[in-house]
Amino acid sequence: MKLNSLGKLGNKLLNSIFISALLIIVIVITFTIFIRVSLDVNIKGQRFLDDLEVLTNQLYQALIDQETGQRGYSLTKDESFLEPYYIGGQQFHESSDELIQLSTHFPTLHKQAKLLVAEGQDWHNLYGDPFVALAEKGELPNLLVSVEAKHLIDEFRVTYKEFTVMIDAERTIVRNTMKTRINSTLFGLVFFIIFIILINLFVNFRILKSVIKPIIKLSNNVKSYTEHDFTKVVPTYNKQDELHDLIQNVDIMRTELSSSIQTLEEKVNFDGLTGLYNRRYFNETMLKEWAIAKGKHFPISIILFDIDFYKNFNDTYGHLAGDECLKTIATCLKNFNDEPSRFVARFGGEEFVVFLQGQDEHQAMQLAEEIRKAVENLKIPHSKSEVHDYVTISMGVATVIPTDYIKSTKIFNMADHAMYESKNNGRNRVTKYEKVVSYQ
Repeated sequence: MKLNSLGKLGNKLLNSIFISALLIIVIVITFTIFIRVSLDVNIKGQRFLDDLEVLTNQLYQALIDQETGQRGYSLTKDESFLEPYYIGGQQFHESSDELIQLSTHFPTLHKQAKLLVAEGQDWHNLYGDPFVALAEKGELPNLLVSVEAKHLIDEFRVTYKEFTVMIDAERTIVRNTMKTRINSTLFGLVFFIIFIILINLFVNFRILKSVIKPIIKLSNNVKSYTEHDFTKVVPTYNKQDELHDLIQNVDIMRTELSSSIQTLEEKVNFDGLTGLYNRRYFNETMLKEWAIAKGKHFPISIILFDIDFYKNFNDTYGHLAGDECLKTIATCLKNFNDEPSRFVARFGGEEFVVFLQGQDEHQAMQLAEEIRKAVENLKIPHSKSEVHDYVTISMGVATVIPTDYIKSTKIFNMADHAMYESKNNGRNRVTKYEKVVSYQ
């Protein structure tokens, strides 16, 4: 396609886009190099620390092998214990030299590394070889010297643990340094890209001034569509160009979006974690069904319940396990859905509610007991429950026949009161409002 076929407006737009794109590409490449350098520095530092940690563990193990071999030989005179002693000594010497040299890359670690090596060398010189020499003569070191040797080994262990903690801290420093550099680089990248985009928008606005009016009208219509108002039709535009195609496409989008929004509104009625109906759907349905029941004088029942000691469950097994517990219970509860007369919803957190249309308190109590047993039979382990080895629920049941003098929130308060009666009476039970009849 020839550039002049785009027309004056098209050529200006193309030049503006090309220059902006070129600048953005150059900036992105430059800042990507900066990020790559920061990552390489971090990787190099982490590798040094990995090597340092390996050498530290080798040094520690070498001295422990020496100490074990020396004690074994001193107690049994079995020369097979000398093999790990001498091998450990050689390994300690090799590891200590490498450790000291490598730690020079990290001034905060170098002093601690020298202390660790010095303590190990002191034990070898003061107690290791002398104890072996005594054992070869058939003698044992006196108790005081043995205690001093043990004390030095304990100091070595403490120094080793402190050194490993310092290595982890140095890892964090290296990592945070990288993050700071990368964040600064990304901030600069975003700043320059936004700046270029704003300049590009300013230039393009001047170019599109002749067609901006229909675009504004179209924008207002699109805003209405985002608010789910699809009654406004797209503006009329008779020129056969890209804007005309855009308007036609928006009109198609309006039709399709109207249909899609209706589908999405149905999806928002479900809880994302459990797949049950959510509180929003329950509240809306309650208001609708309350009005219907008030006119026809038939009862409405609800069953409100939550998981016993759910906080203890989360604290013991973790929030991921807590989510899995909710999902497992929700899967079980779905078996009790019988729409439109009955459905289960997640009311919030670990609290669930069952809506029963046209069912009296006897039917509601019977269903609640079935649900309680079903949850208990899931046998989800709960070691921190004070009532059972498995996860259980406490339930409250309430039934009313709606009238003009009773608000729809009243039945929920009744069920909530009954649920807390279940909790107060030992949990893992069903309680009917006021009469306080429990089933277990």
